[in-house]
Amino acid sequence: MTATRHHLESESLTCCPLTPPGVGAIAVVALRGAASWSLIQTCVQRPNGPLPQQPQTDRLYFGTFDDQSETIDEVILAPRHGRSGELVGVDISAHGGIRVVERILMTLTERGASLVAPADCVIFESRDDHDGWITRIKNDAMRRLTRTTTRRAAMFLMHQAEVLPLAYLRIFELSETGFEDQAHQALRTLIDRSESAKHLITPPKVSVIGPPNAGKSSLINALAGRDHVIVSDIEGTTRDWVTVPAVIEGIELTLVDTAGLRDTPDALEEIAIDRGRTASESSELRIWVFDCSAKMSVDLPAMLSGHGPRDIVVANKSDLAVTDDWSTILANSPRSALAVSATKQDGMDDLRRAIVGGLGLDGFDDALPAEFDPQRFAMIREEYRTNSNSITSLAARIRD
Repeated sequence: MTATRHHLESESLTCCPLTPPGVGAIAVVALRGAASWSLIQTCVQRPNGPLPQQPQTDRLYFGTFDDQSETIDEVILAPRHGRSGELVGVDISAHGGIRVVERILMTLTERGASLVAPADCVIFESRDDHDGWITRIKNDAMRRLTRTTTRRAAMFLMHQAEVLPLAYLRIFELSETGFEDQAHQALRTLIDRSESAKHLITPPKVSVIGPPNAGKSSLINALAGRDHVIVSDIEGTTRDWVTVPAVIEGIELTLVDTAGLRDTPDALEEIAIDRGRTASESSELRIWVFDCSAKMSVDLPAMLSGHGPRDIVVANKSDLAVTDDWSTILANSPRSALAVSATKQDGMDDLRRAIVGGLGLDGFDDALPAEFDPQRFAMIREEYRTNSNSITSLAARIRD
């Protein structure tokens, strides 16, 4: 910490990668020092002209990062300011890739910055008894940023490093000045947003369930954008639940492919089906997949009416001849079933939108305050539930 404080208080310029090396969706390079914006102005050009002489507080800037010969990458700049409003550095968000990061760092060092270890770039403010909790939130966001795998999650954390402390300060101020109702409402809004925001940080589990041969594995491969699981016309091919990573609209997911639900004399298959049921029960979202070209073997209308808000119903294989029963359901069901062809990619955009909506992230603004730390979120939610008439206890716990 001493080395970091020295860098920020001196006129020197330092830079380092904040994200780990490797190929990923996001890479963040930190530039620190009072003259960091002047250096950035020599490297970054906005589509509509040069960067302003001084960056605004809590604003992001988009542009292209260039060396002397060519454009290296499109970047997003996040200026960092100290407690007194002085500029202390800039975070440069680029597309992931070892070579991109190397060229950005090389350009910065050629123009006067010194390359340092990441530990010397994460902390941008000293901490004291009065506002140490603010610094803890900012540093926690930066530490988590180094472990993100999507650009959206990284940008969300960069926003929260600035806006979340301000949101807490506003809630505390309202409470301390007698506006308890407004403080109560602001806290309720923060909790509601945080319920959805948690899916940006911790990949939610989405289970794909249904009868054999409904096309569950094909659907998962289509969502993941590549073949992860075996696809076969033979019933019982999936003998256990399989997890597959995927990214939808910047949200990292864990898709769970389960064994087909059916009565079977095969003991091993029955165990796989039971495990799939267990996995689906703990999922944040479930996708029920049926073959709409096959005759129904269950009372599907009754099943559809019994599904909850965590369920999405998919009528797969819509590119084939749809049975009369399914035609009626697709046209008249009180609960909509999405017509999809996983192999032809028909209807997949609708399914992706339904998944995002089911996770509460449809229309979610990543730049508005939301709690990203699970323990702190659990604490404020419990405090709100047990002591919602006063914010004093919550303020004391967060400041401690």
